[in-house]
Amino acid sequence: MQTTKLLTLSILIANLTACVSLLTNEDTLTDADLIRAAQQKENTPTEGAQQWVIGVHNGIEVVKSFQCSDLCPQNTLRVIYYDVQTDATCESIGGVTKSILVPFAISVKAKEYCFPQAIAEYWESYPAKS
Repeated sequence: MQTTKLLTLSILIANLTACVSLLTNEDTLTDADLIRAAQQKENTPTEGAQQWVIGVHNGIEVVKSFQCSDLCPQNTLRVIYYDVQTDATCESIGGVTKSILVPFAISVKAKEYCFPQAIAEYWESYPAKS
């Protein structure tokens, strides 16, 4: 019985380790990479909010997030932003704080995001959906 528990625990730890990946130099994003990511048309998820880290820009993780509420995928919003740590501010890491409208229930609400400088000014003009 003890061997079975130990084997199960070892497999679980191995699987979790495989799922967690550290960002490398290959994950480093340039300003041009951010602009391409923002301009890219994408299929939107059919349900719920989804987000993941797409790389690192100027030492800060960049997150791509799809915000959806009641009417997915019609009212889904894609946002690419800096993941600001709790001990920092957007401006201190070189980002631009912008308030944008995100889906909420059957309406929208304003939410602040920290955008990388390269995409902040024209954020609303980038297409999100195909």
